[in-house]
Parts: sequence; C-alpha cells; structure tokens
Amino acid sequence: MFNIDKGIETITLKDILKRTTEYDIYQYYIGGNIKVGKIMSSPFRSDIHPSFGIFKSSKSGDLLWKDQATGETGNVVKFVEKLHNISYKDSLQKIWDDIIIGNIQCSAIGKYIKDSYENVRTTISISRKNFTKTDDEYWEQYFIDRELLKKHLVYPIQTFWVNDIMSNIFYTKEKPLYAYEVYDKFQIYNPYGDRKDKFRTNCTTYDLYGYEQLPWTGNILIITKSKKDVIVLDRLGYTAVAPTGEHASIPDKLIDQLKNRFKKIYIFYDNDEAGIKGAKKLSASIDCPYIHIPEEQYKKFGIKDISDYIKAYKITKSKELIKSLIQDSKILNTD
Repeated sequence: MFNIDKGIETITLKDILKRTTEYDIYQYYIGGNIKVGKIMSSPFRSDIHPSFGIFKSSKSGDLLWKDQATGETGNVVKFVEKLHNISYKDSLQKIWDDIIIGNIQCSAIGKYIKDSYENVRTTISISRKNFTKTDDEYWEQYFIDRELLKKHLVYPIQTFWVNDIMSNIFYTKEKPLYAYEVYDKFQIYNPYGDRKDKFRTNCTTYDLYGYEQLPWTGNILIITKSKKDVIVLDRLGYTAVAPTGEHASIPDKLIDQLKNRFKKIYIFYDNDEAGIKGAKKLSASIDCPYIHIPEEQYKKFGIKDISDYIKAYKITKSKELIKSLIQDSKILNTD
C-alpha cells in the first residue's frame, strides 16, 4: 500500500494513471458532466461568466486545465492542489485515497478520451452563445430547426481557441459561426468563410459525425460527407454518419460495428470529382453501394449534395430523390 507520509513508497501521477484517467479525476472533484475543450464555470470560485477549461496539451498529451481569468494552468495534480489548498505531494496522496483506494471506476468517456487522444496534436475549445434569429434564418433554408441542432450538438459560438490560442474569427450577423461537438472534440463550421477558414477540426478518423445520435439497430444507414448532410438526412427520416472528409478513412472496427447494427449501408458523397472518387474508394473497400445527386442537377444547377438539393427542391422532392436513388443503386463492380 502506498503512503507518502510514512515514506514506504512514493506515489507518482504515473502510478495513479495506471489505474484511472485524468478525466475521471477531474470528474470526481468537479462533479457534473464536464467536457474537454468547453469553457465552464470555475470550480475555484463563484463564476458568473464561465472562465475555466480543460484541454489536451498538444505538446505533452496531458489533460490540463486553465483559469482564463487568472492565466493559471497546470495538470490534474496541480488542480487538486489548488482546489483543496494543499501541497503537490498531499494532492497525490488525496487522489490515491479518494479514487484508487475508494475504488472509483474508470468511466467509458474517460477511457475513450485517453485512447482517442494518443495521436491528436490539436485541441479546440469554444465560447458558446445563445441561438438568435440569425441562426434560425441560416438553418431554416435547409429545413433544420433548433431542436434538430440540439439533438446533433450544434451550437452557435462567439469564437474558438486552437491549442489555447484565440482565433481571429468571430460570430457576426453577416457571418455566423458554429461548432459541431463530437464526443469531447469539435469541428468549427464557418459557413461564409473562405475555403481555408470554413472548417477547423481536431476530430480523428474514429470520430464519425452523427455516431452519437445513431439508434442501436436499423434498416438503412447512409454514410455521407459532412455533418450538415447528416442533419439534413435526419430531417428527411434517414439515419446517417459522416467521416471527417470524403477522403478520410473509416477504421475497420467502426465499419464492422455499423454493418452489424444496420441491414444496409449506402454511401452518399458529393457529385463532383472528389466526391465520386471518395465514394468509389469507400464502396470498394467496404462492399456497399454508393449513390449521388443526378448529373442533371449538378451540371445545370451546381447542386452536388443533399443540403443543396433540399434548399432548392424542398422536403417532399428530396425524400422522393433518396428513395429512388436507393432503389436504383448497385454495388460497384471493382473488376
């Protein structure tokens, strides 16, 4: 048994993290549902305006905290030290006694964060804001309302931070700004931004957009190319997920899970060169058919995805389109 005071053996953070996770330590002492990369009220004081955040260090890989009001930052042991006003050594002992000796079990999200962040070098945090008429007007053109956005964890944001550096992109009425939350990570969506500023994400290939909202089983699953298309397809009555991009791979482990949970899977990428290439590659890889917007709509009107289509042709015709595409689909001949 470890006991620092008696000098029998020295506890280290490494010893502790063999038995639990940094996330679970923060969770134990803060309580509630904490989220990595999201600004929250400070546990150190009464905090009217949220000013505290937990983030993954891009250098060390540690799960760190930062008090934006004071600029203080540190690891999970420094957090307990400050929270309880005790020494670093006593903080290690307290964590050991409270969590390890107390037999507090690792949570699923704690294990997920630990595993999924092994190769992540970018952290993103956000400053959320309330929905306004500006947001309603943008999303209503795709027949998406606030309830559907909340279901898919889409938030209007004032701005965001990348590796603890504030972005120079801010929400305005002319250029609203959104965050798609995927587990403990984010994709930033800047609808009217330049190509280089339109998206920013720290999601990995394991972080499929829409995966958290999936029913456990179903008849049809559509793999599409963006979070917005996932939400539009949900509006049309179809279950969907999307990788981080049309050329992003989906781990075999996830594909196997999806095939076990859904009777039929269809790939629905853009009807452009990149989209068709990506769809064919994935189709051949997982042995599932791909569909796309008809050539006529793409060549004449520049409609290349289901979001463009519902905006132009409304709900009824969009439902009819998907139904006909699925009925006419065939497995790609790779010979």
